[in-house]
Amino acid sequence: MKFTASIIEPSTNDRIANLLFADPETNPDEPSVLSFSRAIEFEDSAYYFEINDQSNSSYGGLESVQVSKNKLAVRLKRELVEKFGNEDFGQVEVEFDADDEMYQVIVETLQKIFDGDSVLEIN
Repeated sequence: MKFTASIIEPSTNDRIANLLFADPETNPDEPSVLSFSRAIEFEDSAYYFEINDQSNSSYGGLESVQVSKNKLAVRLKRELVEKFGNEDFGQVEVEFDADDEMYQVIVETLQKIFDGDSVLEIN
């Protein structure tokens, strides 16, 4: 699955870190969405992610999350792709346009969400 995000919404407070990428324009009835979150107030919490909606969501289950200045590439574990029943979800690529400040916020938010997990790669 590939899409270009026109909406990027990072948010972090003392309790939770969230990051959303969305493309509501290409298909308004079924927008492409990739979101991540983690309850950072609990030391042993797991990261959570959704692809498009809650039926394609999981706590954990990612092989890798690679982020660069204008792209996010996420690879799911095979058993999760089979559970979701959609081969397109094996690799999710999101292109986005972010200035230096927004990119820094994206990276910091991802670091909080994936703290303690070895899946995040920053290029």
